[in-house]
Amino acid sequence: MTQKNLKKHTLLFFALLLTMTTGCFRTPDFLQSTGFFNEPAIIVSSSYYSAIKKLPQELQQKLPTEVVFYTSQQATDASISPQQFSNIAYNKLSLNFLWTGAQHDLSVVGTTYSNMPSAGQTATHNGTELIITSEFSQENLSLLAVLDWDETGSTDWLVSYSYKSLVQEETSSRLLLIRNVRPNAILTATVLSASECYGNNCKDFTGSSLSEFLEYQPKY
Repeated sequence: MTQKNLKKHTLLFFALLLTMTTGCFRTPDFLQSTGFFNEPAIIVSSSYYSAIKKLPQELQQKLPTEVVFYTSQQATDASISPQQFSNIAYNKLSLNFLWTGAQHDLSVVGTTYSNMPSAGQTATHNGTELIITSEFSQENLSLLAVLDWDETGSTDWLVSYSYKSLVQEETSSRLLLIRNVRPNAILTATVLSASECYGNNCKDFTGSSLSEFLEYQPKY
């Protein structure tokens, strides 16, 4: 073994030893780049595959290549169970992902479904799915996958959002990334792709067209 390779392996061993002895699970940058610490994505819904097809190639490359499949009966290593999704989304997810331009940057405090109920709103909790029905519309949020988008050791959610008007032929959808999910914190979502339909006339927005549609640049 050359001196250069010996030094590299020594650094890797030291980093692993430091992690085990201190309980610190934050991955050093030079180790993140190796892919050694990548965790497989937990695929919650088969709709995950059709959803990610709309993403630009540079975003698809951020998705884990290894996956495992989830059922509601099985336990997972995730500290937050996928079955908690509907309750957390209802109480803690800011709705600012629905807003464009300057309105998107307004304070997220008090902007959840539980804090801003629509007229006649009812919420149906199905574990990995939340359905919000009001007098004029129905909204669905469905958990697609649990992953670590930025390889920081956090729990991130990939979520499908859809809107359907009950009074006209209008539908829309969003693919959302919710980073660093914690039960007691207000969560925000990054829009990764969007679609808007009026009748059979639909437009998809990704990449540069997405930022033009949103009137701001999403922080991928």
